[in-house]
Amino acid sequence: MLRRSLLPVLAALLLSSCSVSSNWYLMESGYSIDARENDEFAIEVHLNELKQLGGEIRSAEFRLFVSERLKWHGVCERGWEPLPCVEDGSCVQHTRRSVTVPGRCTP
Repeated sequence: MLRRSLLPVLAALLLSSCSVSSNWYLMESGYSIDARENDEFAIEVHLNELKQLGGEIRSAEFRLFVSERLKWHGVCERGWEPLPCVEDGSCVQHTRRSVTVPGRCTP
C-alpha cells in the first residue's frame, strides 16, 4: 500500500528534476534556461558545451546556440539580446561547471 502512494510522489520528483531549468537538464543537455518576468531570461551553459562553441559568450556561435535553444522551448521566438551588463561581464556568473548569461527577448 505504501508503495502505491509513494509512486506518484516519486514520479513528480523525477519530472520536476528534468525541467529546463534543472541541474539534471544542464548536465544532460549542456544548458538550462530560467525564464523570468518582462521577457528576460538567464541561460546557464555547461563549460564543456561552451568550449565546443569556441569558449566565448560574445561569439556568433554562442548567440546562435542560445537562439536555437530558446526557440525549441518557445521562448524569444523573434530573437534575443544579452542584457547590457553582459558587455562588461558584471552580471555574467561563472562557476566551476558553467557560465550563466542573462538576456531578454527582442520585440
